[in-house]
Amino acid sequence: MDRATAPELEKINANDHEYGIANENPKHKVYSEVQPTYLPFWRQAFIAFGSFMMSFSAGATAGISAILIPQLQNEKGHNKYPLEMESWLAAIASLALVFGNMISGYLMDRLGRRASQILLSVFYIGGWTIIGFAGNIHFILLGRFITGFCQGWLGPLGPVFVGEISSPAYRGLFLAGLSLSIASGVFMSHLFGTYLHWSHASLLCGAFPLIGCIILYFAPESPAWLASKNQIERCIQSFQWYRGTSPAMKLELEKMIADQTKKREEKSKIKTLTDNIKKPEFWKPLCIMIVFFIVTQLSGINVICAYTTNIMEVLIGTDKNTYAAMLATDILRVIALVTACILLRKIGRRPLAIFSGVFTTLSLISLAFYLYLIELRIIRHISPFVSLGLMAIYVFVSNLGISLLPWNMVGELFATETKGLGSGISVMMTSLSYFATIKTAPAMFQGLGHHGTYLFYGISTLLGTIFLYFYLPETRDKTLLQIAEEFRYGKKGKSKELTNLTAA
Repeated sequence: MDRATAPELEKINANDHEYGIANENPKHKVYSEVQPTYLPFWRQAFIAFGSFMMSFSAGATAGISAILIPQLQNEKGHNKYPLEMESWLAAIASLALVFGNMISGYLMDRLGRRASQILLSVFYIGGWTIIGFAGNIHFILLGRFITGFCQGWLGPLGPVFVGEISSPAYRGLFLAGLSLSIASGVFMSHLFGTYLHWSHASLLCGAFPLIGCIILYFAPESPAWLASKNQIERCIQSFQWYRGTSPAMKLELEKMIADQTKKREEKSKIKTLTDNIKKPEFWKPLCIMIVFFIVTQLSGINVICAYTTNIMEVLIGTDKNTYAAMLATDILRVIALVTACILLRKIGRRPLAIFSGVFTTLSLISLAFYLYLIELRIIRHISPFVSLGLMAIYVFVSNLGISLLPWNMVGELFATETKGLGSGISVMMTSLSYFATIKTAPAMFQGLGHHGTYLFYGISTLLGTIFLYFYLPETRDKTLLQIAEEFRYGKKGKSKELTNLTAA
């Protein structure tokens, strides 16, 4: 065993009773005072719920434009906003995502995962408040920019925090819960906007990050981050609070501390970012995640969230019942994500991604073909049953995997020392493609028609699915260390660190 890790690991071995170390150090009683009445699953679920509330706000940020734009246009009467302004109302939040991504990795590594989310909630609440009390469109754009900035900030942060506090058996469920929360946030923003004025709907959306902030305020910091900062005692206490003290959890804690200690020694000798970038456990998952995130955006799923009412008007053939169709689509999205959470426990990430990609492609191309027949007047009248049915299939299958799994896996694939950088770059790329798809969608609908736009999204999804078939790994029931080692040594390679630990 590495000698540098021996003192810390001896403390773990001496700590056969839960929270024993915390009781010896009064400075850290904050964790030990919380008695382990409930199973680790419920402690993890409760703290993850704080991050879920942040993701609720992210979903509301993506979905609010679908009700904001029609209400603003109705308020203007005959002097409606031009198409360019309409696209900016929807897209400015996605533009701000890029700037949020830029600081997310730095802040999560500098301040910690928990503290960064608490600071994030303050900005989120401020953004929603500005929109709610906006007296003109310029303040609405400012509020949308701030909430979009927070959405980008949260993008890599939420999955990293949830991934690090979760047990391998529950990690997929909780990470899928983040995507479910985003879909639920879209639904809630649409529901608020269906019955309330957009200003009141915005203020209600500000309650989500407030609830998340309150929960996270009482949460321990991520044990992996504490280990990376050499705060070993706090790391042990935090790990035991979240994960318990079973033999399997104890072994994982030992491995994590040993791995982080060795990396700190290497870092003190090298001290260059270029060496981390050259490591296969960085660049391999980075390439996979960049492609996966871009495929998600080019599948068009967020275009549906941003322009739901306009899209439903085309698919129904009238402006009646568009809000009902929008809410039905949101409910279907939530059902799909609940189904995905269940399936992830049984069949894993990779099969679900391939299945979702194939059927998303088929549904998009089928919808494009049907609308093209309407355009050619081969079919004289649009049938809402067919058009909405194909859209329903598309929404359901895309949310089973394509829109869910990138956010799930970005918290799993990167090693701890490059997690902030890797997740930040990955999510920044999805932010750029998110902005591009949202901003160009109105022009594509006008220039290519709805059928041409859906065909483009379908072909893009097909190409991305082929890539994922060859390169996407399976991470189900694997520890974060095991995932990093597979990238480092290959699937059949054996970790030197694990060999040393086993020998010790």
